[in-house]
Amino acid sequence: MQSLVVDAEWEPRAEYEVSDAERDSKKAMNASQVWRNPKFRMTERERPTPDDDEVLVRVRYAGICGSDASMLETDDEGYVHYSAYLSLPNVIGHEFAGEIVETGDDAQLFETGDLVTAEVTDYCGRCDMCRQGFNGHCENFEQIGFTIPGAFAEYVAVPEKLCWDVSALRETYETDDEALRAAATIEPSTITYHGLFARAEGILPGDYHVYHGAGPIGLTGMNVSRAAGAGKVIAFEPADERREIARNLGHEHVYNPIERAPVETIASVTDGAGADVHVETAGAVGQTYPSIEDTLAETANVVHISNAGSDPGIALRKYQGNSAQLYGSEGHTGQQVYPRVVRLMAAGRLDNRPIITSTFDLSNADGALRQAAERVDGKVLIEM
Repeated sequence: MQSLVVDAEWEPRAEYEVSDAERDSKKAMNASQVWRNPKFRMTERERPTPDDDEVLVRVRYAGICGSDASMLETDDEGYVHYSAYLSLPNVIGHEFAGEIVETGDDAQLFETGDLVTAEVTDYCGRCDMCRQGFNGHCENFEQIGFTIPGAFAEYVAVPEKLCWDVSALRETYETDDEALRAAATIEPSTITYHGLFARAEGILPGDYHVYHGAGPIGLTGMNVSRAAGAGKVIAFEPADERREIARNLGHEHVYNPIERAPVETIASVTDGAGADVHVETAGAVGQTYPSIEDTLAETANVVHISNAGSDPGIALRKYQGNSAQLYGSEGHTGQQVYPRVVRLMAAGRLDNRPIITSTFDLSNADGALRQAAERVDGKVLIEM
């Protein structure tokens, strides 16, 4: 089967202390400190056979995440930009939807023909974090497309416990093809859903939500906020193309932060009330956090989602004075996040298809990655 494989050189920076676990497994917890001179290739690999607890999915659509692009982008010394967990060589890709074509001997949740998507983090269920219910922080985790083979391939084997049935979308979108295109946007939608409703507390219908960054995570998050009853959804995004996508999705309050000062704009749009919910999806924390802290409504929630390359100065007194909370949020594992997002889609309350701005065949995956690296699209899909 055709697969897109990324590889790089294991060459830890002199100042980076490589743990024994990293050295033994060749799984870097901070890839930007270890993996150098990345390259990718289309290759023929053997079709996987699912383990007893796995299902085999014939991938139909897979989205390119910013993390995928950052595995191939480098600094001046050749180290990858991606700053989290990564083992190479590997088939990348983790935002996908497809059809089950085979089940392992012990797999009981699905049948062939079911349409599915999947969570990313495979958790052990036995470590202290898993036993406390924090599966997303498993001490023995693996991740599809990061440390185990992913979905930029014709087939991917997935632990059945990570899969969720999206067959209900057939009625909403009329054809399997449209249902699977929509389902390929579920994973990025769950990132913000998890931050808003699994991590943060007390977010209510009617709250004013502000997104700092309208890339794929921000755009899908804006749709989630609207579906969940936000009073107003406001966004700041410097890229003209992405602001246009947001407006085409029906979002009215979308601004260029270079041309429109966020603090004054938020005050105007909210009649001086400020933002009840700030969502940081830009990563430009030196620019976003001063605006966030000057527009906190009383008891505001700040949800940090982006992988920022630096740390901002935090004005603690402003959080304290407004009884505001800052939540770090990563991933989406557990707490029924996936099925709830599927329900929103099936009910017609969450339609991300207009976010899909480019679709490439798997044979032209290099073109898809180059397009995604421009960071002007909503969502770039690879079609198998």
